[in-house]
Amino acid sequence: MSQNYIEFTVAELDAFKMDEAQRVVDNFHGRALMKIPAAEIVFFKWLQENDPAVWDDLWKDEENLYLTSIDLLPQFIDGGNRFPICDLIDQPNYWFTSRHIKPRGMEILKRIVAKLEADQKLSLNEMFLLALSMAPTDIWHFSFENDIPLEALKAVVEDLVYEGLLVHLTNREDLVKYIDI
Repeated sequence: MSQNYIEFTVAELDAFKMDEAQRVVDNFHGRALMKIPAAEIVFFKWLQENDPAVWDDLWKDEENLYLTSIDLLPQFIDGGNRFPICDLIDQPNYWFTSRHIKPRGMEILKRIVAKLEADQKLSLNEMFLLALSMAPTDIWHFSFENDIPLEALKAVVEDLVYEGLLVHLTNREDLVKYIDI
């Protein structure tokens, strides 16, 4: 049986420059699938254990396990933001960009940056707000990368929304206008 997707090695992904990745995307756009990188598969195995309902929402169809559009290739090379968990159907989405930060949140962000420059410790709420001001992210990747329980991050989002600092759009149709991939 022949392989019906493109798979890149770690070395190939490390060697890609953004313009080269974009040329690959332009060439195969809409006509090719790629297997997500090994490091991202490690993350998804963690997700399967820590939030199985979200994993099922993404990968329940095991025929295409860990396959995605070639259009996401730039997400996996230097400077990319990994697989964007922003199109959940049966579970609420917790994916954010800097555009989800409300004006009051942007004001608070200035104080967070000043704290960081003064080498002061940041709260979890401040760390998360700062992270999503720099690049699109979701609570699952943030949890995995920082070894923070998912429930704590869901509480952070709830706090930030309550404080009027963040917009939380749980429905994938509402998130479409925020996706720049």
